[in-house]
Amino acid sequence: MAAPKDAAGPEAAKSNETSSEGQRDLTNRMLGEFRLLRRLGKGGMAEVYLAEQTSLKRTVAVKVLRPEFVTDEAYLRRFRQEAASAGRLNHPNIVQVYMISAQDGIEYIAQEYVQGRTLKDLMNRKGPLDPSLALYLMKQIASALLAASQEGIVHRDIKPENILLTRKGEAKVADFGLAQLTLQGERVALTQVGVTMGTPLYMSPEQVAGKPVDQRSDLYSFGVMSYHMLAGRPPFGGDTALSIAVQHLNETPVELRKVRPDLPKTLCDCIHRLMAKKREDRYPDAQTLLADLRQISRQISGKAGVDPDTQIELDLDSPRRPTASLAQFWTRPLRRQVAALAIASFVAVLLGAGGGWLTRPADPFRTPPPPVQRKTPKLENVQAQLFYALSHSDDEDAWKAVIEYFPDERSERDRAETRLAVIYLRTGRLQEARAIFDQLADSSGWSRAQGLGGQAYLLWLDRQYDEAVKRIGLARTLDQPFDGSLSRLIEEINRGPLGGPPRG
Repeated sequence: MAAPKDAAGPEAAKSNETSSEGQRDLTNRMLGEFRLLRRLGKGGMAEVYLAEQTSLKRTVAVKVLRPEFVTDEAYLRRFRQEAASAGRLNHPNIVQVYMISAQDGIEYIAQEYVQGRTLKDLMNRKGPLDPSLALYLMKQIASALLAASQEGIVHRDIKPENILLTRKGEAKVADFGLAQLTLQGERVALTQVGVTMGTPLYMSPEQVAGKPVDQRSDLYSFGVMSYHMLAGRPPFGGDTALSIAVQHLNETPVELRKVRPDLPKTLCDCIHRLMAKKREDRYPDAQTLLADLRQISRQISGKAGVDPDTQIELDLDSPRRPTASLAQFWTRPLRRQVAALAIASFVAVLLGAGGGWLTRPADPFRTPPPPVQRKTPKLENVQAQLFYALSHSDDEDAWKAVIEYFPDERSERDRAETRLAVIYLRTGRLQEARAIFDQLADSSGWSRAQGLGGQAYLLWLDRQYDEAVKRIGLARTLDQPFDGSLSRLIEEINRGPLGGPPRG
């Protein structure tokens, strides 16, 4: 990426150091061989700039330490030591630190620039992740934690905002060596300025209590984050940071399998072991954890013909809307909709009348219906069958196979029926979708929530906005997450009716 020309010269660059809001802006400033192109964001202790390393003509990210920390010599010494330690980490799942330096009283770190989104962005867009995708990301993050622990580095702030995702499906852990500057072996003041996390949603009990931490503290935070990935919400929540912190010390989270009955028990057990209150009850190290994650991944893939380590390309930018054809149809003027339907119906009648004589079927009462031939193979267990369907998420036959081959597996069957109904919605087969959602709505727990959510979306399409919002409210009283494919449609209701006022 080429750097923009600084036509106004160095004086103009200096004038940019204070923005209209009175905040420092170093855009166009040269720090060593790095030209700061634009500010990307700021955190508790540093501001981040997109920059060009002029010697190598490559794009990097430059983290500039906030001015209030530069006056503390002890803090600066720790900053340099920890950044140097992070620079020793060279791993594909860790954001690479290139160098640390200082110029004109400005302390900065140059590091790898990851073009993509954060795990938090992905979860906000997709809702609860499919187990195959969650495991794919978990294995990469665990691999990064293993590499760090082998160098004696504890991150101390594992959370979705610190996991960067590329479009190629790579997960990269950021801020090794930086997070611990504000947390190193000290009691965390939950209102302290400069603490890198906004809330202690992912903090280990020993961090909350101000006790020394080790790699098992990172594993606890990793477990909480994994729970969030699969449940669609963290295990603990509250109105204040202190109330959440107390829960990490004293409360037991709701069993993940109760929130997501479709998840393999082995995966749920793994995550709850990570979240054990006592360090000795957790995984002893990231290497043991990684071995378990790989085994679980192999188990659920079964004989689906899918390599559990196959690279998954992430869709990080697609809009959270129903398919274009459905959305465009309902935003057309009413006369055009009616005309289009009338023409389509007329053509269908003509084709049916003319072609019927040519393709007359045998008497249905004399000819038995042919058996349904599934193109999807039957696998050895329902978990493998579900994994196959998740790997072919748009394949209607793959979801029907789960229902047909394993009709007695209630939770997996309901999951498959939900996905099948969403496919029907996206392809305009609204009556078929309605039949499934009505049946699910008569059930209980997670399944009922999916049925009510689907009914709400169909009411919304019918412009019965008040009824749609009521259904959503009823579903929320069940305290169950929507399936990821359905939650993206529900967001349309949350943002407001087509052409109407927003609704909550």
